[in-house]
Amino acid sequence: MSDKSTYLSQKRQQVLEKIKPICEAFGIKNYDYEISDGERLRINDLRIGCTCNSVDAVVEELVGYIFIQYYCEKRWWYFKPQTMKAIKKYWRV
Repeated sequence: MSDKSTYLSQKRQQVLEKIKPICEAFGIKNYDYEISDGERLRINDLRIGCTCNSVDAVVEELVGYIFIQYYCEKRWWYFKPQTMKAIKKYWRV
């Protein structure tokens, strides 16, 4: 394996270890950190672009997903559209 693929494989393991308890706490069972033509956090059918992100930045993307799915769904505030657009910037279905 090349140095880059070894690094990405180790990073994937670190990401999965770090997000596992968070996902379990919110009942998220279908998730992965995909590495192919880029890096993506996959939650169900949603893929969040995370290429070149740190492990902590990937966790922040997960927290953004949880914020949108569990908090924003039933609430309204003045800057909700702008906030949701910023959080969803790298989301692809």
